Amino acid sequence: MVAMQKIEREDIELEPISGFTFIGDPGCDGLGAEIMSVFNAVCREATGDFVLIGGDIVPEGKNSFYKNVVDMVDMTIGKPFYMLAGNHDTLDYETYFGRKNYFLYDPKLLLVVLDNSKRTFPEEALDLLKQALEYARDNIVIAFHIPPPNRVTQNSVNIDEWLKVKTILEPVIDKVKYILCGHIHSYFEDDLDGIKLVASGGGGARMEEVDGLPMPYYHSVEFCFDHAGTLRHAFKSLSHSNVSGIEPQVLAALHNAYAGECMAFVRYRLYGEDALKNNNPGLAKLFFAASDSEFHHARNFFYAMNGFKSCKKAIAESIENEAEEVNNTYAKGATLSRKHKAGLAAYAFADARKAEIVHLRLFRKTEKLLGAGSSDIPERQYLTCTSCGYTTISTGSDPHCPVCGAPPDKFHHVSM
Repeated sequence: MVAMQKIEREDIELEPISGFTFIGDPGCDGLGAEIMSVFNAVCREATGDFVLIGGDIVPEGKNSFYKNVVDMVDMTIGKPFYMLAGNHDTLDYETYFGRKNYFLYDPKLLLVVLDNSKRTFPEEALDLLKQALEYARDNIVIAFHIPPPNRVTQNSVNIDEWLKVKTILEPVIDKVKYILCGHIHSYFEDDLDGIKLVASGGGGARMEEVDGLPMPYYHSVEFCFDHAGTLRHAFKSLSHSNVSGIEPQVLAALHNAYAGECMAFVRYRLYGEDALKNNNPGLAKLFFAASDSEFHHARNFFYAMNGFKSCKKAIAESIENEAEEVNNTYAKGATLSRKHKAGLAAYAFADARKAEIVHLRLFRKTEKLLGAGSSDIPERQYLTCTSCGYTTISTGSDPHCPVCGAPPDKFHHVSM
């Protein structure tokens, strides 16, 4: 099916729905595979009969950007998608999505989409709102990109612009359940004279600090009707757990690409380090640049494979992998190397095994804390020995490495 809807007429009658999903700001940070993987995952977890995108589906309004994101949605998402225009959605928007002002309705819901992407409500939008309210339902939702004045952020339209809309809504104000907005890469709710404002920007663009608000994770907002027929909403954080499986052949191709990029990341970094040792800074910078690029490629393939797990599952997987390295892979590697008198290989396996024992201990301790109900662990200053990879927690007077004997100045302070 064609998921992404192009709005050809301003009034769209729907079959009776049970609910819909609202997703804000997927693309204004760019359309890299990492961002699109998040957007794809959020969309796949959507439970509504249709999805409304809260604007900024592209970083800028170029034809190629629209085409790429529309093709992805049409290939992977099996439900209708409706757009509202954001401040990044310019130029070719109407070629792909049609009208910027329109409304959807069924027996219980009236959803009015307005364009305020330039921080004003043009006459076309206001006239459309008046027309739409002739279809008034018990549940009216108004959606536009840039929030109205509120108590959380000043990144909003001015009060005069909002009053243009509010004045039109006055005759049916008791039926207006929600104002939906994007633009803010966070999540907050507010009350606008009895109307619930929901501002959400968790569809893929990086989350932003908003004073007084906890930093949210990527998310959607689910709307459904209660037993009395009243529209309700719920914040839904992305869990990655409900994403549909990937075809085995595609998954194998992604895994091979991921493994290749990981090896290239390390290989180029080592080439760069060696170039520095040979007093070739120009070559070193080239290799470091290539290494950095390969890391981002690997990250994109990891996102495309949906490699993420919940914190508890990620720790459990890490324990399993570290235990395998300690008890099997590296132990057998050291034994095999000694058998063939490959002393350097035996040394590398033994050093790595000692470092992995520390990782295993740290992960097991973390698993106990998470199992006791914690959502995080105390933040510590970790140090990594750049000689052998040993990990430790800084005590302020760092000793020589207990594995390889490296001096304190060879320890790297780990930062995020």
